[in-house]
Amino acid sequence: MLEDRRSRILWLAAVVVPVVVVGLGSLLRPELFYDRFLWKYFFGPVVADYEGERLVKNGVAVSPGYTLVSSAVYAYYLLLAVVGGAELLDRLEVGNSSAFFFALVPYGFLGGAARVVEDTGALEAPVAYLFISPVIYFTIFLFTVGVFLVAVKLERGGVVKRYERLVAGAGAVAFVAVAVYLGYIGVTETGIRLWIPAAVVGASTVVFGVIWLPLGRLRPEINAGTGAMGGVLLWGHLTDGFSTVVGVEYLGYSEKQPIVDTVITVTGTTYSFVVLKAGIVLLILYAFDRKFFEEFDRLPYLLLVAVLAVGLGPGTRNTLRMALGV
Repeated sequence: MLEDRRSRILWLAAVVVPVVVVGLGSLLRPELFYDRFLWKYFFGPVVADYEGERLVKNGVAVSPGYTLVSSAVYAYYLLLAVVGGAELLDRLEVGNSSAFFFALVPYGFLGGAARVVEDTGALEAPVAYLFISPVIYFTIFLFTVGVFLVAVKLERGGVVKRYERLVAGAGAVAFVAVAVYLGYIGVTETGIRLWIPAAVVGASTVVFGVIWLPLGRLRPEINAGTGAMGGVLLWGHLTDGFSTVVGVEYLGYSEKQPIVDTVITVTGTTYSFVVLKAGIVLLILYAFDRKFFEEFDRLPYLLLVAVLAVGLGPGTRNTLRMALGV
């Protein structure tokens, strides 16, 4: 991916320079760089989410949730992480098959479930901050990379036959462990509204079938490159869409993502978010044709994992959180 020394230096500079500039600025002009940037757009919303209320520090008010500025910065670093991840896969000479993608699917569920652990109030600051969006994306990313590197090492040492199986198994076990804990919280403290996951999963699956089955017959070129991976991607994002419908439309929850909130406000219905999600995913699948996979080798698989994470993770979190009523 980063084929020469110059491209690697540019990637490293893209990662480090903004951090250094903001860090030095926070030391020299804290009222500008820290109070009105780091606190206002990044640290403050995370702390406010933990406290569950609007906060004011040094005259700067913050509320739980994302902002357009923070969303743009997170997208920037997500892209850099994907590029860096592709370089790591190139060096290890792994990650160029659908098995790699499917091995990482459990971590989408895990991230969403782990976020709900914080929602229940089971974690105290500062540990809780690691499980609040969007910080949790980095937490799960680091955990996943650690499991992945160990699995690859064990495969090359002859301990396991396929690293993908170990990666998938570790993610699945971690998710089940968190889900069992949440189930215990539900039974002993909050109660469990089973109709919510049934509604979200049911609606997502039905709409998935309505879209996916005819797609293979009428427009097979759309998912010719992604195959079954595209199906997982579509279903994962539909869960995010329908969990938003259930939460906002029927349970009185509010949307924290400013872009999504704008879509809902402009259209007047949360169902527009489902349509938008499905449309964007289909466009992505169309762009990821066979030629794209052949030309870029490992990058497409990593991009698909990243796209899945920002759909399946929130969908899982929303569904489990609403089921517990927290």
